[in-house]
Amino acid sequence: MHKYRLIAGSAMLAAASVLLQIFKIAIPWGVMDIDLVGVSWLIATFLFGLTGGLLTSLVAAIGIAIFAPSGFVGALMKFLATGIMVLIVGVVGKTVGFNRKGTVVAFAACLVARPVLMTLFNYYLGIPLFFGMPTELAIAEFPPELFLIPNAILAAIDFWVAYALVFGTNLKARIE
Repeated sequence: MHKYRLIAGSAMLAAASVLLQIFKIAIPWGVMDIDLVGVSWLIATFLFGLTGGLLTSLVAAIGIAIFAPSGFVGALMKFLATGIMVLIVGVVGKTVGFNRKGTVVAFAACLVARPVLMTLFNYYLGIPLFFGMPTELAIAEFPPELFLIPNAILAAIDFWVAYALVFGTNLKARIE
């Protein structure tokens, strides 16, 4: 794939992600939102590999930090949450591909990694930075399900919407 296609595609997908965050197309769930911001990051990963996914993620996170109301903390948390999925999908795609086995492995890994890591990141990073609450108090005040469930839902939405848009429409074949 030509590098200009990777750069232009990643930039457009990052812009779409920032717009989804700015215009807050989301369903509130506790302290977070169920949104489609990460879908474009995974579309970039499915289309352009790990490099495209990381480029889209980085550019979108910077845009979210600058333009979205959630600011730096929201951008950081989105980057950590979806960034782990980009890494998983990128590595699985490069090593196994997206046949049935690769897709199941990538999805299962995303479905475990995102909720677990984001629960830890919320307790030790997000809540202390965003609310100024010490970690010990955050653990006492917020049950883990508050982070596990919406992050599992977001992992499933981000993964399967991106997968359907890329492979269900033959977008990958058309771009290559």
